Amino acid sequence: MMLEFKGKNVLITGAAMGIGRSLSRHFARDGANLALADLPQEKNHLESWANELQAAYGINTWTFYGDLTAPRGPEKLYEDVIKIVGNIHTLVNNAGTAWYGLFREMPPEMLERMILLNSMAYAKLTRLFLPAMVEKDEGGVLNLASGAAFQPLPTLALYAGTKAFTQSFTESIRHELPRKSKVVISTLNPPFTRTPLIEQGGFPPDYIPKILCYLDVDDMTEAGYRAFKKGKIRFVPGVRNKLLHLVIVKYLPHDAVNFLARMLTHNLSDFLPGFMVKPIVKWRS
Repeated sequence: MMLEFKGKNVLITGAAMGIGRSLSRHFARDGANLALADLPQEKNHLESWANELQAAYGINTWTFYGDLTAPRGPEKLYEDVIKIVGNIHTLVNNAGTAWYGLFREMPPEMLERMILLNSMAYAKLTRLFLPAMVEKDEGGVLNLASGAAFQPLPTLALYAGTKAFTQSFTESIRHELPRKSKVVISTLNPPFTRTPLIEQGGFPPDYIPKILCYLDVDDMTEAGYRAFKKGKIRFVPGVRNKLLHLVIVKYLPHDAVNFLARMLTHNLSDFLPGFMVKPIVKWRS
């Protein structure tokens, strides 16, 4: 089964930058009309990007602004989109946040925001949009999970927890679909990817998972987009990442996986004092 997006309406959250922005280009190239959503402070960036896509690909675009962690934030986005755009063929739950550090030192406001944005918003928006897809027997939901979804990660404890939720939630509701349903529900599981999310999360430049797995956002989303179109249940980009997250983690004893995760979620300078990695200049995808 191959999903077709030409002339279909696609909603992408967190669309002003990074993975959401990059994915929107792939949908636009295939002729999808795009409802792009982000925070109010991203209005200038999102308006400019929506206009650029509309001019380049001859599609319709709409922009929506709000905070998905606010009370009724997901519900308000759903109501606004249905009222202005109409039926949504595909939902891309992409908006998210990350934070590096020891869980016991995590700011309480970040703890709540991460759960509301990375987990609750995904669940609410999927619950709101999925019934119409099942009724029409067409469409899809693409949830941005992570390579972090497959094993515990010290220094990323809550982030990994929210992504594990997303993984289990996505695969569970996929298997609730009617037999032979044409609706596709999938996850995209990137490793560390060169986006503002990582830059703003406080990750040290010599954090070992960044050094091992850092991918270019456009290369990653192109492969992930193709996998979603083909109906794949999950997609981990890159051979090394597939080996780590889908093979080693699956077949190693659980204690060995935890030991490996604990060793890798350090900074290289913890093992090589004085080692320095030049920080990447902040940028906007």
